[in-house]
Amino acid sequence: ECKQCAQGHISSEGGIECTACSAGKYAEGNECKQCAAGHVSPEGTASCTACSAGKYEEGNECKQCAEGHVSSEGGIECTACSAGKYAEGNECKQCAAGHVSPGGTASCIACSAGKYEEGNECKQCAEGHVS
Repeated sequence: ECKQCAQGHISSEGGIECTACSAGKYAEGNECKQCAAGHVSPEGTASCTACSAGKYEEGNECKQCAEGHVSSEGGIECTACSAGKYAEGNECKQCAAGHVSPGGTASCIACSAGKYEEGNECKQCAEGHVS
């Protein structure tokens, strides 16, 4: 008597046993298919799971983005926050007035005494002026 394979498993025609789809693949019909980029699966599953925001997929693993970088759900790469911004909770936020950032950082740097921020640069105050 023929029996249905369990979810995430396949068999060949006339097969006597079912085989689990390997990690990074899922069973659809009687085929093991590769998970889409940015998605992962353990061995023997019928579906793949998207990597959460702030992570990226590499080698069937969801890895955390580096400091100062962000990603969307199902991401395959992380993007550095641009100059003048910093990463907080997987969001690029604008530096506060008087602070600068080269981009790709998790914090901004305050301009030192005697300098002011303009266009994400700390500029020297004019003679006779202070900050």
